[in-house]
Amino acid sequence: MTIGIGADDLLRFESLGDNCEFGFVLRRLSCEAGSLFRWVSMKPDQLLAKLRANFEGMYRFENLSPLRTGMVLDSAYGIGWHSDMKSDVTGGRLAFRDDEATRRALHRRETRKIQYLQAKFTARAAMGGVIFVVKSNPGIAPATVDGLYEALAALAGHENFALLEVQESDDPARIGRVDWQRPGLMRGYVTRFAPYHQADDIDAAAWFSIVQGALRLFPCHDWTQRHAALRIGTPDALVQLRFPFGPDQDMNKPITGDLRAGTARLLNGNSWCRPYEGLFRLHGPDPDKPGTTLRWTGVHAPGPFHLGATLRCPLRDSVPLRVAVSIAAEDGATLAEERFEVHPGRATDLVLDAPATKDQLTVELIVNAARPLAEGERAVLDLSPPALHPEQVPAIALPAKAA
Repeated sequence: MTIGIGADDLLRFESLGDNCEFGFVLRRLSCEAGSLFRWVSMKPDQLLAKLRANFEGMYRFENLSPLRTGMVLDSAYGIGWHSDMKSDVTGGRLAFRDDEATRRALHRRETRKIQYLQAKFTARAAMGGVIFVVKSNPGIAPATVDGLYEALAALAGHENFALLEVQESDDPARIGRVDWQRPGLMRGYVTRFAPYHQADDIDAAAWFSIVQGALRLFPCHDWTQRHAALRIGTPDALVQLRFPFGPDQDMNKPITGDLRAGTARLLNGNSWCRPYEGLFRLHGPDPDKPGTTLRWTGVHAPGPFHLGATLRCPLRDSVPLRVAVSIAAEDGATLAEERFEVHPGRATDLVLDAPATKDQLTVELIVNAARPLAEGERAVLDLSPPALHPEQVPAIALPAKAA
């Protein structure tokens, strides 16, 4: 990145929606990490209602109607979500393209991803050090800003976060500046917001300056350690997949851990493939060679689930990587698979759905460099410890002060 913002620092930001504008700001800075509200359409008071209701009733099938050809409207909160439940204009009005059975299948898949991102949002709030970003083209009432701060503090259980409100201004001295309004609340200024019909038409220079200023005003010196320790979901419900034991492991001693996670193996790896600061670090060989493989066999799934993890290429001089992820049944039948390309400085969320099965599963992740490696080049991937998340993420009760 040319403006001197590190990839890890960008992971400190969490969009609170309005529209996709801040999502496009992060994209221009090469940050693709998924988050709950990054690509939604909602007003700040709708967000506040959702937080105060602890996400109750979010994205229920019966509440969804066509909003645009590729979006649905959740009538419970008036929030628009991008969706594979597509619509077409029929008789002068939008109507769903697919029948109900097809839409319900799509909805189940999308619900699991939203539940994962909800759990991630809550876990990041509790982790501390996060900068929540809120904006609205018409402006935000001060009482709504105050309510958002109180609801986030209740959700996090502490006040070790910052809420950054961004406003428009015609004062050249303010553009790109960020200042504390009071403890926990910052305000930054752009010349203009992107129009709602073209959310990627951002005031890039002002936004980038705001991102840099917010990081200076609200530093988090142990962010790397906090982020590496992040665990998404309820520990007793999810199945956490571990890194293979090293060659120095004393196999005569009992191995503690979740037996549902099966047996982990590293294939075609080298000495650089290892746990690193709470993550799994892998090196990808040339694309024509057998890929570095993490394979978990004998895994027991918690009913219908999705496999969740975050993929990052942490080194700026790394060659991009191609990652193939699959889940297979005992008979070798593939239940789910997906391929990713991961670039330096970017983070990509892996959310891979799988159906309920009584079989023992094999989960496999294969990494290769995206192109042949020249002498001295590396292709490096950091993987957050992957986990099998149950289809339903238990609700997390908010303290009374957020009600």
